Amino acid sequence: MILYLGDSLTRGIVGWSYIKFMPPGPYKNGGLDGDTAHGALRRLKIYRKTPWYPHIDVCVVGIGTNDLLQPYLMGRALVWRLVFGWRRSWKEWADAAEYERVIREILDILMADGKKPVLMGLPLMQLRDYPLSELSERNGILKRLSGEYGVPFADVTAAELEAVPRPRRDYDWGHVGLARVGDILSMGLVHAAKDAFSRRRGLELTVDGVHFNSRSARLAAEAVRRCVDS
Repeated sequence: MILYLGDSLTRGIVGWSYIKFMPPGPYKNGGLDGDTAHGALRRLKIYRKTPWYPHIDVCVVGIGTNDLLQPYLMGRALVWRLVFGWRRSWKEWADAAEYERVIREILDILMADGKKPVLMGLPLMQLRDYPLSELSERNGILKRLSGEYGVPFADVTAAELEAVPRPRRDYDWGHVGLARVGDILSMGLVHAAKDAFSRRRGLELTVDGVHFNSRSARLAAEAVRRCVDS
């Protein structure tokens, strides 16, 4: 059985979950909208106490997007400062050093429990002025840790850039708080709306600058599948 530990990119209510395009088999979708690296670590510790956890063979760890995305959004508009200000302290958004520490702890737990970890890289964001250098730094951390721990690394960004060498990167969440609510409701109710949003906005890889469309979800799934099978 596979545990997919992640955030909304894993859960797949807004946008497509890459899990939908993985080979069939038993799994647990451990995706939680808005979750951060610290949150994933806390949930893993809770999962260890569940009756299904002993049956997990592989854990795909795809977490860290919100550690960059949410602070970025806080600087874009007041609405996001209000949304995130009451939910989290700054300490819960891991900087690069803290992110590495948390991922190390996740790997240590999984390996001590006899699970096979797969590190899933952070995907591209198609947002205006998004800190892509920091995203690249986090992916560098994941790749380095994969070598150090001897675990597979699914390089999602590389797969995306191979498919779309020059993706659009100028979508803006700055003043679209109410539109985001509409996105969530529409995509949660009608799967077909997901790619329709992507096409209407001219986004090659995402439905809204962040979440996978079916194209990038398939690319991510193929990168993850190769790692799971290795």
